[in-house]
Amino acid sequence: MTSNETPKGAGLQVSGVSRRTVLKAIGGIGAASVLGAPFIKSAYAAAPLRISNFGGFFEQAFAEHVYPAFTKATGIEVQSIPQSGSAQFLIQLGQAVQSGQAPMDVCCAGQADVIRGRDRGLWATVEKSRLKNMDNIMPGFVYSDGDAIDGVGAMAWYITLVANPAEFETLPDSWTEMWKPRESAWGIQGGGSSVLLDIVASVYFEGPSVLDTEAGIDKVIAKIAELKPNAKLWWTDEGSMQSAYQNDEIVGGMYFHDVSMIMKNEGTDIASIFPKEGAVLGYNAWCLPKVGTPSDEAIAFLDWSATPECHELIARHVGAAPLIERSKLSLTDEEFAAVSSQGEPIVVASDAKVKHADYISAQMLKMLGQ
Repeated sequence: MTSNETPKGAGLQVSGVSRRTVLKAIGGIGAASVLGAPFIKSAYAAAPLRISNFGGFFEQAFAEHVYPAFTKATGIEVQSIPQSGSAQFLIQLGQAVQSGQAPMDVCCAGQADVIRGRDRGLWATVEKSRLKNMDNIMPGFVYSDGDAIDGVGAMAWYITLVANPAEFETLPDSWTEMWKPRESAWGIQGGGSSVLLDIVASVYFEGPSVLDTEAGIDKVIAKIAELKPNAKLWWTDEGSMQSAYQNDEIVGGMYFHDVSMIMKNEGTDIASIFPKEGAVLGYNAWCLPKVGTPSDEAIAFLDWSATPECHELIARHVGAAPLIERSKLSLTDEEFAAVSSQGEPIVVASDAKVKHADYISAQMLKMLGQ
């Protein structure tokens, strides 16, 4: 896939406590902030550029460590705005766009929301010729239709196989470990948007294309059903997974690498393993709500967001994986390993999971209820 193609993949949509809430609770950071620049270049001396990001840890980390570097590089002042991570975000944004006003100039959206927002006409497009740094982003992480770009990869996250080292003589290195006989041992993500579908599609079938049809989805869910004896917890909110692991109710399962690393740094005995078949990679993208013509300031931010400097800051201070080749980054081996892997990932099949969302949810619910 080239960077001019619409990427496959989906932002993780979960109910209950979100990963962002878990990070907020662990990091102890919240509230919005407004940034001012000591020197504003005359070309950008108007109102601040309003950028929204998921509330709590993410928004505050960007406000403190990422946006100031953008201001220093361009002279563009930034107003940082916390953004809802709920399913209501697109509905509320759609109402704002329809009224001709949006609460932000740039927002951060999950992959599924980028697709849904595009279908609803929520995103402005920018000609690629105006974005000089897009070639820095690895192929597959720029949303575009020809030369019209409507989403730029912002930051990535991984779901890995986590395990309690005390429960294993040798730590597992494959997703297939969860299918080996071990009754009531694992914490597994349930729900219609579970990335377990993507894991099974890649490990046991020909890849994400199996999710393009209802017949293929049924085969994948039948394989997932084999996990029922081994599952202690089917989680849809990350908080329950964290609690179950820390209370020794499970030996491991599938979980977010960044949260796992925070847990480990705070004293939890946990190993986050990138399986040989690949960890699951999801990512968020910067989008411009479609209200009038995109401003020069907003376009300048999209362009700067594709620089190594931006992705290095995100890796170091936000704990998210970069979407730029390792060779272009100044991250140390330790810094890179803390957030990412050079192995081939399993990328979430967002197009198929958005298209078949209702069917997948119904079939997963039916399978778990049997």
